[in-house]
Amino acid sequence: DHFPDKAVVSTQSTGEIHNNIYIKHPIALEQYLMEGSYNKVFLARFNVPAESYLFFIDILLDTIRDQIASCMSASYSCVTVAEATKLLFYDNEGKTKAFADKHDWEGDGKVYRFSKSDKAEDRFVPIQTVTQHLLEYAKELDMIV
Repeated sequence: DHFPDKAVVSTQSTGEIHNNIYIKHPIALEQYLMEGSYNKVFLARFNVPAESYLFFIDILLDTIRDQIASCMSASYSCVTVAEATKLLFYDNEGKTKAFADKHDWEGDGKVYRFSKSDKAEDRFVPIQTVTQHLLEYAKELDMIV
């Protein structure tokens, strides 16, 4: 059993907790996620303290890839297979193609094209609405102060 008991963790000092490799790894992952350093999360997969961590790491990596894919389709009109492979942190284009098929990306085998309906620019909020909300927020803040 590699996972520490909750009661044991609560009685340990902060230094002991941060030196425990089974606790240190998830804390590092959390830090990488907060920083947006997804490359470090992917590298951390090869440095797990126990094999049992891989199950959870793989779920996390799939979730990150899904989020990256969502951002790609909103940000780009097209992306090459090689670029998508790098962005999704895959080590070969075959895995990228399987991922693209799963997400119904359109492409010719060399470039993926994202439909205009997926683009974030199509979902905008009128400036009047934004201004109205900002003014209401400022009034509420002024009342607090």
